[in-house]
Amino acid sequence: MVGLVSTAPVVDDPPVDDGHRRGRILRALAACMAEKGYRATTMSDIARVGQVSKTVVYAHFRDKEECLLELYSRATDTVLESVRRAQDEARAAGLPWRERVRSGVAAYLAVLAAGPAVAWAALVEVQAAGQPALALRREVVNRYVDLLVDLAVELGEAHPDEVRPVSRQLVLAAVGGINELMLARVERGDAARVHEDAEVATAVLIGLLEQRTTAVE
Repeated sequence: MVGLVSTAPVVDDPPVDDGHRRGRILRALAACMAEKGYRATTMSDIARVGQVSKTVVYAHFRDKEECLLELYSRATDTVLESVRRAQDEARAAGLPWRERVRSGVAAYLAVLAAGPAVAWAALVEVQAAGQPALALRREVVNRYVDLLVDLAVELGEAHPDEVRPVSRQLVLAAVGGINELMLARVERGDAARVHEDAEVATAVLIGLLEQRTTAVE
């Protein structure tokens, strides 16, 4: 877990624009949650770690739930955009379909590995933050599932002899398994190495999409 910068001085940095300060507050929340969890984190903790006053924190966010919702929304937007971009690049490069699947999975895990505290927030703490956070998490999962379903349809049309049709429910089940794989690593305090599970996660999706062959008796 990430250590808190508890001795940092409080500065409101008048020359710094609100967007930068808002980002600082969000990163502070992620660090606090990685250290002590969402429920134990206070607005005072966020202010201290973000090196701003509580007045500044409250000027940007009504409470820590609103802060978490924005952190989660921003983080997952970044993850999904990275996956989409990786898939577009793989398509443009004419990679084989299995490599296209692998490129999207690798992008997904690489973004999470690059921000361990945010990965902790997205995979663990969001589930402790109340109904609005759970509803947002469901929306994000659905967006990722939709992205993979669209990819599966595209690959099936391009490679009908190799890629089988799959239902949305099966894709959702696969995503749930991949999320559990990531969660297990994050819970061990190993979020920075979550990208090392890319091959396993890729194998789950490829195994789902590959045409099954029936042995001839």
